[in-house]
This record gives sequence, C-alpha cells and structure tokens, in this order.
Amino acid sequence: MKISCFSLLAFFLLVSSAPADDWSQFQGPTRNGVSTETGLNLSGWDARAPEVVWEKEINNGFGGASIHGDEVFMVDRDLGERDRLLCLSLETGETKWEFSYDFIGKLSFPGSRGVPLVEDDAVYYISGFGQVFRINRGTHQPDWMVPLREKYGAEEGTPKWGWAQSPVVVGDILVVPAHSSSAGLVGLDKKTGEVKWETEGFGDSHSTPTVMTLQGVKQVVFIATKRGEDGDGTGTTISVVPETGEVLWKTDVYFNKIPIPFPNKVTEDLVFLTGGYENGSCMVKVTKNDGKPWDVEKVFDMTQGTQLHPPFVIDDHIYFLANENANHKGEARKTGGLMCMDFDGNIKWQTGDEPFMGRGNMIFADGHLLIQDGEVGYLRTVKPSPEGYQEVAFLDVFGKKAEVDAEIAKQANREVKKLPDFQYWSPMALSDGHLIMRAQNMVKCLNLN
Repeated sequence: MKISCFSLLAFFLLVSSAPADDWSQFQGPTRNGVSTETGLNLSGWDARAPEVVWEKEINNGFGGASIHGDEVFMVDRDLGERDRLLCLSLETGETKWEFSYDFIGKLSFPGSRGVPLVEDDAVYYISGFGQVFRINRGTHQPDWMVPLREKYGAEEGTPKWGWAQSPVVVGDILVVPAHSSSAGLVGLDKKTGEVKWETEGFGDSHSTPTVMTLQGVKQVVFIATKRGEDGDGTGTTISVVPETGEVLWKTDVYFNKIPIPFPNKVTEDLVFLTGGYENGSCMVKVTKNDGKPWDVEKVFDMTQGTQLHPPFVIDDHIYFLANENANHKGEARKTGGLMCMDFDGNIKWQTGDEPFMGRGNMIFADGHLLIQDGEVGYLRTVKPSPEGYQEVAFLDVFGKKAEVDAEIAKQANREVKKLPDFQYWSPMALSDGHLIMRAQNMVKCLNLN
C-alpha cells in the first residue's frame, strides 16, 4: 500500500531522526499522521478490546499529546491563569515533572492548544498567547522564550482562538507563525531562539506549518488569510525554504476565512488545500522553474471540506471527514461523514450521517484508519478502500454510548438524529502500541498491542 506518495527511501529519511515508534511531534514521525507500527490489535474487539492502561483528569482544552520514549508530553492550561507543560509516564500516566508559566488571559474556547515537539534534550511548544518555549529536559526550565505577540506587535492580528499551532523543526530551524502585519512566518534558531529569518506579513491562521518535499525540494508550506469586514478576504498559501525563509511559491487561489488543516502533499506536484466554514477545498499544481519562482495553478475546487484535521492520501485516493459547522445539524449531516475521492475530485463514497463522526481526528496505522469520533469519542478502525466504507472495530472509549443511545431513542421519529457534541477534537498519538486519546478534561491511554 502506497502512503502519501513517499518513496521508500524518502520515508526512511523522514523517520531517521527518531525511533520508528515515537510520536514526538504533531502528526507523528512522518508529520502526516502515519504510524510506522505493525502487528496492532485493530479488529476483533468484541472478543478482545484494547485495554485502558490509564486515565488522567486535566483541565478542559484541545491540546494533543506527543510521545518520546517512555514519556508523554502535553500542555494543560489553568483557566485564565497559567500554562503547564506536563511530562507523564507512558506506562502509568503519573506526572513525572511539569513546567508552568503564569500568563493572565482567556481565549474563546478556553484551554490548551497544539502539540509539543520533543527532542532528546528539549521540548518546544507554543502557548495560545504566542509564547514559544524551549524547555530543557534536564533542568525542566526554559532555555529561552520568545513572545511572538509582543515582539511583532501582533495583538490586533491574533487569530480568533489564539495561537493553535504546533512547533515545526527542520534541521536547526524552528518555524513558527507571527500573525502580524510585519511578519508572517519566522525561523528561529532552535538552540538559542535567535531570529534567523522572517517573511512579510500575510494574515493569520490556526494551521500548522507543514514540511513536504515537492519535485525534490524540501519546503515548509503554510496557509493563512486576511479577512475583510464583510467576511470575504484574501487567502495565502506560501512555500518557503526552511533554512533561509526564501519564498519558493505563493498563491491566493484558495481562501478560507479560518484556516485550520495544513496543506497536504498528494503527488510530487499536487497539493490539496481544505478547511471548513463553507469555504470547501482546492487542489493546486505546482511546477518548479529553475532560477525562477514556481508556477502554481488551480486544478479543481469543491464545496466539501474538513474543518479541523488533515486528510490522508492512501494509494490513489484522499480520505477525510467532510464535517464542519455548516453541516453538523439536521439533514445537512447527510452531506458529511468520512469521504473518499480520487485525485481529480471525483467522490467515490461518503458515509453521510451513518456514521457522521463529527470534527474528529484520524491516524493511519497498520493498514487502517483509526478515527476518534469528534462528537462522542468513539474509536473506530476502518479499512480504507475506494470500494466503500469498511468499519472493522468499534470501542466506546469514554463511556458515552448509553447517554447517546438514550438521546437517539428520544428522537425515534426523526430520520436524522441530533447527537450531543462533547468536542473531542484533540489529535491522537500512537507509540509502542499505546494510543493516547483526549476528551475535553480526560486523557486515556489504550494498549493496542
């Protein structure tokens, strides 16, 4: 099975910096939600369901976990007061150490954001208020902190729900968004926090910069927007050289008023852009020109999009949850669910309301999509196939099924049922067969071995 069009050599180069089973950053070892693990327990759960190894209560929030060796890292936020970087035991969930940073303030949809990036000697994370930290794993204190909002005067340009990005490291450069009129992306020396490069400003975003190699050139691709008072605006998708910030290509062919999912590499020259808020999706083709800016052209656009989490490119098809604010109620739910389409934008199938799965997240492991239902927290394993939806296992991880079934029973006469939405939107993490899932105020570790 071909995943995200990586060659075998490129795949091993991507994971060479960390053990294959570590999930040390947002979207795992390959930065695209693909696990390298095999031999997992992903079916037959009626007879042998995954064991919940531990669970831990935390404050409400959305920040996901990263896993490095036998330690789990997450950011928690005490409402209105402070951020806390937690280091937990992967085996027990006990807190091994934490670092806290007091900062008064509240964000709409309160709580943590983003996923820490962990290396052998340091942990990097971005707070919802724009502080970028490098925390020393030996001292548990900051080696440095850069306050992006204050440094770049971004108070007026702060995104709607604060900085929701996860750190991205390429070599010795940490790439972060400034969200100011004077600076868009910023490259920091990961050891010192020194600014190595800046791009011009181009708006704000909740999307995380992503690393991809197109036509043999490694680049960081980012999507942002400038919104007008009437709700319209200008979208920017920009690609830069991670070491220097040199702009390789830039386009305004796709606009999303609140960009969240990162751009997805489809082939060596195709990039898929998607989001919610009724702004749909767009496929672009990029062409390298020696010594000149790259060419960018729109291949197609479509009305469906995914609001929070990135799609997956598996073999010659794209899979994503076509769910967003606009279609999570009533008859509109039939337009959503898990969707499979080809690279020309032809929809092969979609599940609609059966199941819908909300604004949940997915990872790809051992030939299966693991999908956390964004509304009620169910975990499903699905065998991806253009022939149709193939669910092979189901687990009520957070114990919501009785409550949900009771609510459905009250709506016996409705063709489309209204489900509660507990906002289980945090990304999962998988390492050594341990799957970390988060509800708003609860983290659980499942054993998939």
